[in-house]
Amino acid sequence: MSETSRPYNEIDDYIAAFSYEERQEYAAAETALDLARMLYRIRKEQGPRQQHDAERAGVNRQAISHLEKATSAMQFATLKPYLRALGYRNEAGN
Repeated sequence: MSETSRPYNEIDDYIAAFSYEERQEYAAAETALDLARMLYRIRKEQGPRQQHDAERAGVNRQAISHLEKATSAMQFATLKPYLRALGYRNEAGN
């Protein structure tokens, strides 16, 4: 095996056998996990204040928990107000 080739990975083979729909679901789940890790890290850097941020976002604490854990109950409608509560704004100032 050359040093530039990747080692064999049966997970890659497994994913390669996915249907188009399964690959879409896999990509969405991967994105949700990345987002959850990012949100958790941001909140931890700002201090453990999940309840406070939930109140500022106008959502319940469980909704924030779902975002940070990438659970199946994750609601992306919660994301924008939660990011505002964390102090983040988009380029338009929203």
